[in-house]
Amino acid sequence: MSVGAMTGMISVEPKKGDRANLHRPLMTFIMGAFPEQQEEMSVAVDDVSKMREKILAVEKSEKGAEQLLRYYLQMSAMDCKLPINENQIHVTFTWYDSFYKDSVFSGKRGSAANSLFERSCVLFNYAAVSSQIAASQNLDTDDGLKLAAKYFQVASGAFAQLRDKLVPTMQKIPTPDLSPEVLASLTTLMQAQAQECIYIKAVADKMKEKVTCRLAASASDFYGDAYKAMSSVNLKGTSWDKWTAVCLAKQNYMSGLAAYYESLNAKATKAIGNELARLTEANKLLGDAVKQSAGSFECKDILSKVNRAQAAAQKDNDFIYHERVPNVSDLPAIGRAPVAKPTPIATEVEGWSDVFGKLVPLNVQQAATMYASRKDHLIHLEVTKLRENTNQLNSVLNQMNLPAALEDLSGKEIPVSLIEKSGDVRTKGGLMTLRQSFDDLPQLLQRNEEIITETLKALNDEEASDKHLRGTFGAKWNRTKSEDLTKSFKEQGDKYQSILTNARNADKIVREKFETNIMAIEILSKDESALIDSIPVGGAQSLSGQGQKAVASLKSFMDQIKLLKGERDALEQKFKAGGDTEEIIAKFSQLNTESNLFNDEGLSTEHLEKTYGPLQAAVADSIRQQDELIAKITSANDEFVQSKSGATSDPRSEMMSQLAAGYDAFIELMSNLAEGTKFYNNLTKILTAYQSNVNDFILARNTEKDDLMKSLQGNLANKTPPARPEPPQFHQQAAQSSAPQAPAPQATASQGVTPQAPPLAVPGAPQQYGYGGSVAGYAPSYNMPYGMPAYGGYYTYPGPAGYGAYPPAQYPPGQYPPGQNTRPQYPPGQNTGAQYPPGQYPPSQYPPGQYPPYTGPK
Repeated sequence: MSVGAMTGMISVEPKKGDRANLHRPLMTFIMGAFPEQQEEMSVAVDDVSKMREKILAVEKSEKGAEQLLRYYLQMSAMDCKLPINENQIHVTFTWYDSFYKDSVFSGKRGSAANSLFERSCVLFNYAAVSSQIAASQNLDTDDGLKLAAKYFQVASGAFAQLRDKLVPTMQKIPTPDLSPEVLASLTTLMQAQAQECIYIKAVADKMKEKVTCRLAASASDFYGDAYKAMSSVNLKGTSWDKWTAVCLAKQNYMSGLAAYYESLNAKATKAIGNELARLTEANKLLGDAVKQSAGSFECKDILSKVNRAQAAAQKDNDFIYHERVPNVSDLPAIGRAPVAKPTPIATEVEGWSDVFGKLVPLNVQQAATMYASRKDHLIHLEVTKLRENTNQLNSVLNQMNLPAALEDLSGKEIPVSLIEKSGDVRTKGGLMTLRQSFDDLPQLLQRNEEIITETLKALNDEEASDKHLRGTFGAKWNRTKSEDLTKSFKEQGDKYQSILTNARNADKIVREKFETNIMAIEILSKDESALIDSIPVGGAQSLSGQGQKAVASLKSFMDQIKLLKGERDALEQKFKAGGDTEEIIAKFSQLNTESNLFNDEGLSTEHLEKTYGPLQAAVADSIRQQDELIAKITSANDEFVQSKSGATSDPRSEMMSQLAAGYDAFIELMSNLAEGTKFYNNLTKILTAYQSNVNDFILARNTEKDDLMKSLQGNLANKTPPARPEPPQFHQQAAQSSAPQAPAPQATASQGVTPQAPPLAVPGAPQQYGYGGSVAGYAPSYNMPYGMPAYGGYYTYPGPAGYGAYPPAQYPPGQYPPGQNTRPQYPPGQNTGAQYPPGQYPPSQYPPGQYPPYTGPK
């Protein structure tokens, strides 16, 4: 951030950001939501990653500003298709505050796992780079003034967009530079600087004083508003205070210029008194500006010019005009011309297009999903009506043993319809196929239950870990609670568990129906000869004329029923055909583009009525026809039964009815099992995608957890440990009284150096001295704490080795191998043993000849 040396134009420093891995989280989401476009979208994801790499090291030029705008537009366009947030696509973005250089250590770093924060920081940088482009222009040239005015207005518009549209939707402000107060200040400041550039160009173009004074007065107003806004912001230790002072100076400076140009207007009309009043005001304001600017911009030359003009006007008035000089407050207010305005953010850039343009926006997807759900519900209701009524019709016919009774008048022949039904059962696999399908269903169900159980357990484990660490670190564990983030995942899991429970109950009902009809299905699965042998023989029947008439009517009704069932099959296929997905998505997309109010429910209702209304009417008509047919069949069958002179034996008639019911049950069970298998396989795909999303979420949370743990542990490691307390006086006295006294050293002619106390032993560090016993003629010059004897000896102190004795774990008594801890191994004068070879003692501490004789145990 800087202030122009001569012009005082202020520019903002862009925020710095860390790298973020976009590819894996985006591709994981695309694989689940748009699997058919995975390959194509991989290229698009790479393009977005490259765009982000460029804007992290963006040039402070028009090209750099365009790169920032392109990336901002891309992130905005993809937000409705690829939602980056903590619950869906988890990418953590980190940006540093613009006003604090040492952000890592001062805590002015912001991180958030959502695209809103990313877009806000990029838009901030777009505004900052635009301000730098403007501030770097040469204001002595026409092109420089135009570019400066343009880019200051662009910066103002970007800061205004941040303040009004993006920041208000944030839950918290990650960095101070994104606070509404700072953004409001910068918006007005950039507008003020743009207005000043427009004023300078008007002066350069030699426009009339009436225009220039109004332009200057409006610039003064903008600077005054900026000064008020900036005064309420606390950014200590930054350039903010200097900027605030510059704004106050510029307010007085531009106001002084406005007064000066208004004095020229008064001079042109020979209003000398008004001219002097304006010049006096200008002199005062410009004088204040000189003091307040502290050299940040040039304003002394214009002050000298005003002084000269005031002196000349005063002289003329004193000697010629003798006009009264009014108070400035009594003069008319200077007019205003606020030309500079914040430039709205461009929605298009030449050569740019959304790389994810082929993806359907999520709100359109959701609307299409809601439509599909409503459509499926409608289809389910209508198809269920058809099937229930068909089952009711079959039940009525089975009770009457129709149409088999019409084909079995002799009591010996197998009805043709029954042979056809048996052949159909065998063609479809018969009882064996049904059993195999029933055996497969529990495995499919179990697989889905395992997926949902494992996934929910992983969520619970992650939540438990977060609670544990939150309890351990307290307020320092400042990331979002897992229980808040996992709520939607758990709700999804509960929904899937509910679906599986309903499916398990449905499987049970289907199984019971199978068990009820298994005997009839088994007979129908046999070949024709075995089928004939399984049916009891009945007696022959003779019919009266009325009975023959009834048989003819019943056969006609059976043909109508066959036709009715065929129509219902066709209706069901039309319901299931669908085919309107692309059409409804196109309508939703058009509505999303053209209207701010996305009323998808009204469009869904209209489309459903148009598409499925006629089919619903056909279902109602089919049910009405069935009711009429059942009434007619019941009446004709009563006449048929009454006209029979001989009765078919009960066992045969019952068998015929059971086989007819068994066939209907077989067809229904085959349909149910096929639907159940398809349902479980589709559910497995959905649950696998759900599990993958949860695993990605947990991976991201674990990464975030590891980073936070490292940060907290790093902070703890950098803390200075507390000072070691001094041992109490009585401890030192006890040490002195309990320490064994070593004999006084024997003086020799060769003694010239006083032996020094050996350093305290440090656990794990190599020791320079191998002797651990009392040394004759040597007494330590310090007292050991906690009542310990003098350094070494045979005292096995169990505490830290830093207090002088080697820990017993390192040198346990009695564990040295024979021959290694005996006197003969230590020749006179060496006193080293195997651990400390001869010649490694520093001669300055242990001069030759000063080693005392061995006095230890023999």
